[in-house]
Amino acid sequence: MLLPLLLLSCTFEKKSDTNQITLEVACFEGGYGLDWHRSVAHRYEETHPNIRINLWGDPRVDDKIKPRVLRGSPPDLASCSLPVWKLIVAGKLYPLNEALDSPSYGQPVKWRDTLTKGVLSDYTYQGKAYVIPSNLGAWVCWYDKKLFREHGWSPPKTWAEFMKLCADMKSANVEPLAFQGKYPTYAYYTLIALYQRLVPFEKWYAMQDIQQGAFLDPEFIRAAEMVQEMAQKYFQKGAMGMSHTDSQREWVQRRAGMVFCGLWLKNEMKDALPPDFEMSCFPIPTVDGGAGDQKAIYAGGAENFFVFSQAKHPKEAADFLKFMLSKESAQAYTERLDTLSPVTDSYKGVKVSSALQGAIGIMEGRSRIFSERLGLYPELGRTEMSDALGALLRGEIDPTQFANRLEKTADKIRKNPDIYKPPAKGVPE
Repeated sequence: MLLPLLLLSCTFEKKSDTNQITLEVACFEGGYGLDWHRSVAHRYEETHPNIRINLWGDPRVDDKIKPRVLRGSPPDLASCSLPVWKLIVAGKLYPLNEALDSPSYGQPVKWRDTLTKGVLSDYTYQGKAYVIPSNLGAWVCWYDKKLFREHGWSPPKTWAEFMKLCADMKSANVEPLAFQGKYPTYAYYTLIALYQRLVPFEKWYAMQDIQQGAFLDPEFIRAAEMVQEMAQKYFQKGAMGMSHTDSQREWVQRRAGMVFCGLWLKNEMKDALPPDFEMSCFPIPTVDGGAGDQKAIYAGGAENFFVFSQAKHPKEAADFLKFMLSKESAQAYTERLDTLSPVTDSYKGVKVSSALQGAIGIMEGRSRIFSERLGLYPELGRTEMSDALGALLRGEIDPTQFANRLEKTADKIRKNPDIYKPPAKGVPE
């Protein structure tokens, strides 16, 4: 009887090998690392024995994937910065509606109903969603509760209070604001959040849709004036020559009182934080008399994932992505990385730091979230925005010149037939 049993064993092994699928998952390896991604992949393999996940990451993952997309041999699933709209229109990305409308992992609802409203809107085309974020980001101002308590300072609610707080810090020989000056676009998010405080969303999204003359709006110029005044008066000395880690280290070492940044800051600086540092945050302050929604929060999806239509296993890749964005995976993400997930209420029932609790309080008090679209046009959202902002913050150009530079670049994009411009979307629901 031994020989037949051995033969049966060999036959079973061969069948298992034939049915096994390997999904290739490529990730940008940045401040959050890849430990969480790998743990999710391991759990998925345990519950899907016929699937193996080949997950790899690199800070320059974009450069490695681009030639493969051109050759028609992309990975199955990726999180990186590629010209997503070009890929969508060219049919290179796989629509995710079928997965979104299927039952979620661990909850008795469709997958799409577990996600924060609005996080799918930026990359929905002709009714189909092509990108799912794994992170929910927000732009806030960070401070140290201990430092504030020692000086009797309170988080400001209005921009006037914020500027007075900066002046009080300066009087107390505390540099008010650290700034990541080598990368001027860190000021972009503060700028457009202030602009939102000044105007209704119809105007704000007209800029995001690069409508004619949008950058010349007097209220946008006013927002640029506010940011320039803040930089000229209250940026830490030497800030424009500092990298993001240099400036943020100045803040955690209490040589600067505040810093504007995203929710990744805690994870990025965890090894430099003093034991007695009480990290917390407040939203972009309101603007007295502003016509915008003063309770809206600049926030949205980040660490975006998409499936390639030329992938070997697109359906399986979409299912793995759904598993990544299950409530259980999202809770592990929040607890491990001290940041938020786009899965609704995934922070509930898990241990979160006091720093993240401050961000949660901001998100719970919001009227809505809003996010930018200018990143769809690298010529504007990255190159020209960075150069023009640097000049504005250093005082080399005035706010009107700044607005004119952006409008000129936007006009070139409008007139360039080789740059795909998605249909104007207006204000999302």
